[in-house]
Amino acid sequence: MGRIACILVADFSLAAIVRANRALEGKPLALSESLAPHAELTTASRSARANGIRSGMTIAQARAISPALIVTSGSSAAERSAAAALINVAESVSPVVEPGEPGCVWLDLAGMERIHGSEAELASEIVRRVRRVEMEAAVGIAANREIAYLAARCGGIRIIEPGMEREFLDWLPLDALDLGVSDSDGDLAATLARWGLKRLGDLMRLDPQAIGSRLGRQGVELVRLAHGGNSRPLAARPRDETFSEAADLDYGIETLEPLGFVMRGMLDRLVARLSMRGFVVGDMTLALKLDGHRRDDRQIAVAAATNEAKSLLALLMLNLEASPPAAAIEGVTIAIEPRVSRPSQADMFAQPAPAPDRLQTTLARLAALCGPDHVGTLRPENSHRPEAVRLDPFNPPPAPSVPLNGAVTKKVAQLVIRAIRPATEIEVMCSRGMPEFVRGATLGGRVVSFAGPWRCDGEWWCGASGFARDYYELALDDGGVYRIFRDLNSERWYADGVYD
Repeated sequence: MGRIACILVADFSLAAIVRANRALEGKPLALSESLAPHAELTTASRSARANGIRSGMTIAQARAISPALIVTSGSSAAERSAAAALINVAESVSPVVEPGEPGCVWLDLAGMERIHGSEAELASEIVRRVRRVEMEAAVGIAANREIAYLAARCGGIRIIEPGMEREFLDWLPLDALDLGVSDSDGDLAATLARWGLKRLGDLMRLDPQAIGSRLGRQGVELVRLAHGGNSRPLAARPRDETFSEAADLDYGIETLEPLGFVMRGMLDRLVARLSMRGFVVGDMTLALKLDGHRRDDRQIAVAAATNEAKSLLALLMLNLEASPPAAAIEGVTIAIEPRVSRPSQADMFAQPAPAPDRLQTTLARLAALCGPDHVGTLRPENSHRPEAVRLDPFNPPPAPSVPLNGAVTKKVAQLVIRAIRPATEIEVMCSRGMPEFVRGATLGGRVVSFAGPWRCDGEWWCGASGFARDYYELALDDGGVYRIFRDLNSERWYADGVYD
């Protein structure tokens, strides 16, 4: 028999706002569609309910009871981000995940006991991971999704062992089903109360056909639930390929310092979500909602994928400082392309190498200081020009292995050339087409011997960027051996290398 777990976050709208603003945690908080004194409260936090504040009160009535009450409006952006974070938690545990209403996620536990041990340990691990994304959740585990949901509604961690579903449903109060949320549910709850039915198990003694004729479809659903629900398998959803966090600001931000404070919290939450899935932060997209219903979308390249929020924030701030937004910022969305962390297998007989995570962090810091276009590895371009190079992502080769006997292979000294970049313009005096004297900023002297010329040309298909050169290798009386060339397009001489 399969096992289903349900992750449920109570008062999800409030939990999403507290997640986006940790300063509200533990304070009496309530939601209302309007902030006018006569507006009614739609949801109240646990601390607010402890002070006697209930949904349906006006803001004026609630503040008369508790002057410290904080009333705010719901945030759809915060709820979307919190719902995505809850799904990421479920996907980090099981490959089969089905989201339900906001704040509710089901996951299939088939085969998970081989990884996490008992179901109690698995449920505790789920609660810990939900806390990593800055929410508190209840976890219910049962044979099907309906019973698992009811178990999660009881709060904390509740595991319904196989064969104990009937006993759990018998004692479950009807109040736990949240009847009365809508007008039709209120009529159903009042009817059941007049009949003297207080627990879900009491419905099992009623005739389903008679319930259907008197209470309609809702009554039939209650009877079906009292008999254990159905066994419909979970509908797996495709996994997220992009992770995003959004925040709606209470007022427009015109300076970068408070904006950086907001984005730092968003990056911390994104990094926590990616870490649970085994990813690191790749390229980022920053979308800003500006005053006047305008938008400002930016692409920020990340040269070295990392999960260090400080370096990622520096990249975002550098981009904003280079091109400030045109108006006050009223909303922020950060989307991240996940990347797989670079694997590395250490060799027992090789020289020690830097840890991959620390190396990526160092590269990210360098990219934040110098810009992502200035960090990487230079590779030769597919061209005959010696100075033609391209910038590739930094990926150091493995360290050479050391022989077991400690012997070191003898190497023959070879003449190598030290390139001069950029090439230095020099003055060459020739006689009968042969160089005789060279003078430049860093070299000069009479030519003792030379070899050449060797013609090198190419890239003529690129138009004006094509090149044609005559290369010489010559020794001067100052004791140096140099490589020079004459640019046939400009008839100028350059020194681009010295032999050591």
